[in-house]
Amino acid sequence: MHSLKRTLGAPALAVLGFLTMATAPADAATPARTARAAPPPVSCGWPAVVRPSRLNFAFPETNATYWMMPYRLAAGERLTVQGTYPAARFTSLTSYDLKGAPVDSLADRQISPAPGSRNPFAEAHAGTDAARHRYSVTVKPGVPAGPGGNTMAATTGSAASGSGFLVLRIYVPDNAADPTGGVPLPALSVRHKDGSTSSVGTCAGAGSAKGSAGPLAGFLRQRVQEDAAAGGFEGCGRSTAKSPGFALPDKTAGYFPNPYNKYLCTPVGHEPGRIAVIRGKAPTFPHTSDGQSVLTRTQVRYWSLCQNQWRLPYPATSCAGDFQTALDKDGRYTIVVSDPKDRPANATTENRVTWIPWGPTDVTGILLFRTMLPAKDFDGAVQNVREGQNPAKAMGDYFPVISYCTKDLFAKGGTGACAATAEVGHSG
Repeated sequence: MHSLKRTLGAPALAVLGFLTMATAPADAATPARTARAAPPPVSCGWPAVVRPSRLNFAFPETNATYWMMPYRLAAGERLTVQGTYPAARFTSLTSYDLKGAPVDSLADRQISPAPGSRNPFAEAHAGTDAARHRYSVTVKPGVPAGPGGNTMAATTGSAASGSGFLVLRIYVPDNAADPTGGVPLPALSVRHKDGSTSSVGTCAGAGSAKGSAGPLAGFLRQRVQEDAAAGGFEGCGRSTAKSPGFALPDKTAGYFPNPYNKYLCTPVGHEPGRIAVIRGKAPTFPHTSDGQSVLTRTQVRYWSLCQNQWRLPYPATSCAGDFQTALDKDGRYTIVVSDPKDRPANATTENRVTWIPWGPTDVTGILLFRTMLPAKDFDGAVQNVREGQNPAKAMGDYFPVISYCTKDLFAKGGTGACAATAEVGHSG
């Protein structure tokens, strides 16, 4: 689609984190598909807040928050977004049509600052004064994407009016307790054809880490249920819960994709005493929570491994973000996923091992490995894996290798005792 040329242009798995709805396994409900409806009218801005402590659905990343705003723009109308760049690892604005397919997107570094302001995601000496980190973005029907101008298309092609969603994403705020990155949520207003303006006040509590999921939550949950049986994500290459291995998803379909992420996935199945061990070389990233600039030359902007539940409403259980992951002297990680009672005593940060909980053990899990905004000269990102290509060969040392192990074996011999038996990953 022409309007995505200024994004990475890579397919991504993300519904506010995961691109497609899953065709559920036997332990997940598969409701009949119903007619797709437009979102209900809302009276305030950012009426849905997607994060595990609020609306935990559709495989969200636990170190990010996603705010959704439906819009209905008539001919000649436009939506204005006036915001402040957050103190965070990443932010973006993306418009979608009613089917959840992307229309247009601006990553933080692509959003030009307002007069008198600077963009800390693009300028090395932007300072820390939030009052001088302002921007204004206009979302208009029928406007194709192009460089500069901070104008986003609200509709596909040349449609002069239409409905859709605007999604604001913020990853890894400097202060983990403040999902907005220390700034107010962007102010929204609609400019009408006659030149008059209608302001849209932000929903109460929208910027809080906990609370109500918002007045749009019920509609979005229903959307997930309607799309769950419609296809999209149909597996991860040859991987199964009995024989896991990271691979590209077999099939993707547009449902609120994040254009700046790409994923590998594998199903995993729980058995008493069994753990999953994931190993690989970690891409370098900017340690923004420790004060490092996003402009630091690194291999990716962000990477993580998340454990999710493959049943409605597809919640995330836990994630190990890059900054939360222990590394050995060679820059390699070992991540153990297990039920708390099966956690080996040596699965600790002090032993250069990162542990994350399995979550419910009566449901198939889905592990997602994501990389965001890789450097052009970094070949180890998921973005460089072509359809049909073996990701292990494409990514080299940066490919995440998974194996099952027992708690006792890991406790006795550590990572080496549980070395994966597969030398290459499953190809798509």
